[in-house]
Amino acid sequence: MTTEQIAFQITYAAVEAIAAGDPTERSTQILRAERVLAATREYDGSEVTVLIPVTEDGHIVALDADGRLRFDLTTARLRELFDAAGLTLHLDEADDALEAVDAELDEQFGEAFEMLDDQAASPEELGGFGMPEDGELVDESAFVEEVVLVAEFSRRGPWGARLTAQMLGVEVDYFQSGTWSVYRYGTDQPHGAVSGSAADLPVIEVNIPRHGTAWIEVTAPGGRTGYFWVNSERLTTPVIDLDTIAVPESVEVYRRMLSEADGVREELLGLNLGAGLDMGMALRASLPEALGGTVGEDARIREFISAFGVHDALISAGLDVSESGRRFVPRGWAHMAGEFVLAGVGETTPLTKQDRPLNRFMRFLRKRPLLGLALHGGELAAGVGLSRARSPFGRTLGILLIIDAIADLAVWVIRLRRR
Repeated sequence: MTTEQIAFQITYAAVEAIAAGDPTERSTQILRAERVLAATREYDGSEVTVLIPVTEDGHIVALDADGRLRFDLTTARLRELFDAAGLTLHLDEADDALEAVDAELDEQFGEAFEMLDDQAASPEELGGFGMPEDGELVDESAFVEEVVLVAEFSRRGPWGARLTAQMLGVEVDYFQSGTWSVYRYGTDQPHGAVSGSAADLPVIEVNIPRHGTAWIEVTAPGGRTGYFWVNSERLTTPVIDLDTIAVPESVEVYRRMLSEADGVREELLGLNLGAGLDMGMALRASLPEALGGTVGEDARIREFISAFGVHDALISAGLDVSESGRRFVPRGWAHMAGEFVLAGVGETTPLTKQDRPLNRFMRFLRKRPLLGLALHGGELAAGVGLSRARSPFGRTLGILLIIDAIADLAVWVIRLRRR
């Protein structure tokens, strides 16, 4: 039987110990004794997570004495083995769990649900459903959102940092290295990366909460977005040493299960980033450490970002809050619009297109504001001349040139004062 013929799914099952203690070792012993192609993931103080391959007909993928695949171990038998060892294995219990939740909700709130269905019930009769009684204090601290450090790596210029600061009401630090930039800020609000065109993409948005696991959102051209938890499988450990398995096909199935359990490869392929992504580096950053994956939580995040071609120095700037960049602060929409005008087209141009002739010319003028004033002064003179023409078209064109020149001269005067 080839690996392509084996249809199974990886089930993340929780194991709880009836008595106090870490159930990891006992779980490993049971799975190893049955030669199940399983792995332990992590222990959080009350339960351990195990990865178990289950076929479509409800059998466990395991090995026989010769190292060949066998499918005669049922999920019911495996639960019995765990029960005998003083452990509870939560496997294939999704439907039972949902039914239990429904029953509990019906028991606690069945009367309230009936009153909600009764259109004749008065609002007073519905009072108190899920809400504190009059005079009862509410613990507002329970609703305080946690601030998340966000670092958005992309090809965008400073314009997006300015807009993000105003939209979220936060300070945004901007760093640039070559054709990559990073916006760094902290927020407790729902947020999304802004982009002006496909040339700004991809956006690799790293979210690091104070508590919990960091996650990465990658927005690719075409509006596709992938979500990655590169540290979720970091401590996944196989219960069977791969080197002890004599059959290469069985080793391949086991390795494929452990390396693709989180679906990172499929998610990345769906983004269709092509040569812009080092697939091997990105997968290594998501691979369990026991299988040769990158070691360390921070190192895994950094390597995943590096897979897109982002420079190491820029990654450090985005993740190290002690570094200060060009800072944008919210000052109102009108002020922001004015700053966009003063910044010019160079700020909104993707970093990969900064070397185009128009952008090079604008940078040349920005370094020589007096020359810019002279050019727009000439534009004003030309407009005055055309406004005196006999043809209506010439006069209209002249008026438009005068308006544009006055606006440009005002911008250059402000720029000159800020130097």
